[in-house]
Amino acid sequence: MFIIVLVVLALTEAKSITQTFTMKQLQKQQYIPINRFGSRGIVNYKISTRIIKPPKDYENKQFDISFEFFQQDRWQQALKKDECRRQDDANKIVHQTIEANQDQKVSTQEGQLIFGQYHNVWLAVFNNCQHAIDKVIKINNKNTKLEITVWFYEEGGQEFSLEEQGLLTVVSILTVFTIIGFIYNYRIFRQEQQKYGEWDYAYLFILVVIGLEALQNLLNFMHLTVYYVNGKGIGTFSAISEILQVVDNFLLMILLILLAWGWSIEFMDMEDWDIYVPLAFLIAFAQALIIGLGRLVSSQTDNHLYEGWVGYTISLIYISLALYFYYSTNQRKKKGDAVDNFYFQLKIYGMLFFLAFPFFLFVSKLVDPYKAYKIISIGNMFVRMLNIVLMARLFTGKSSDYQKICIKGKSFLDRGKFL
Repeated sequence: MFIIVLVVLALTEAKSITQTFTMKQLQKQQYIPINRFGSRGIVNYKISTRIIKPPKDYENKQFDISFEFFQQDRWQQALKKDECRRQDDANKIVHQTIEANQDQKVSTQEGQLIFGQYHNVWLAVFNNCQHAIDKVIKINNKNTKLEITVWFYEEGGQEFSLEEQGLLTVVSILTVFTIIGFIYNYRIFRQEQQKYGEWDYAYLFILVVIGLEALQNLLNFMHLTVYYVNGKGIGTFSAISEILQVVDNFLLMILLILLAWGWSIEFMDMEDWDIYVPLAFLIAFAQALIIGLGRLVSSQTDNHLYEGWVGYTISLIYISLALYFYYSTNQRKKKGDAVDNFYFQLKIYGMLFFLAFPFFLFVSKLVDPYKAYKIISIGNMFVRMLNIVLMARLFTGKSSDYQKICIKGKSFLDRGKFL
């Protein structure tokens, strides 16, 4: 599951987008979106194309291909027409000559896009309606390919698209905060272990989640810092960061469901593996859908990864988990004020986690499309961070109800923990 996510994620986040097409693929496609970029001012573009491993029979053969640039409103108008008539609505059309040779020479072209004084989202499209290349090179092997790279950046060198601007600042803050939080909570955990000679497993679970969150934020920060410079970033760091976030969310979901079942409060040993293993696989599958659907289904024409049915499907998954979590917290056998207070807080924190995505998706529908990605991504970052802090405090706060009701509670009473 995570290997698939790794491959997909490594290709998705960059304003310098490269796509390759075999001759067979080109024969089936006519109008191909390559890249998109949002800006409040002048946008620079650079188009690089080459034919990879062309047959020797076509040595030095030249082909004329065209690219079209659409401003967001013009693109919406163009969508009402047949693909090969959309060029009439293009803001700019550029032609490029590409040569087939064994050196695989790269053809480049640069220019600027200007439209009005307000924010704009630009879409670059490869017009293959004439099938200039695949109509001549009618070979179906997988080695001969057309490679296209479209690189967007703002005047002055800004590599972040409009919907991504400010993301580096947010990730920087979260990186510092989570690293400090992990070190602080790790010291508390070690002090308690050395003093009482036993582990608080629920707190250890949270500590692992905080550690993964800190690591994924650090890797994401390093990726975005390089991305700011070259528009590509460090693909490996980006992919690993996303995978760590998947694992992080998965563990947090597991912890919430286990606590709702009464783990560490009504039982400690995991004896019913016939229940826990299917649960883990079910949540892992749900998490794979959550992270993978948008990446696999979305295209360069979408404003963000969660448009249309993809966002609604992911929201339905989260809402279903929220309902199951809420139901499970109401089935507890232990009673008492401390138990009621603990589960009341747990319900709030759990529902906050599970319902964050559906809420931000709904809010994103009320604003300009280019703001939707920022609302969903940054909103979920902060809510996940807030949820981790609240969960840590739930276990370690001074006079914590958890310490009074957990199975090992008697050995943890009056320890005077602070967060």
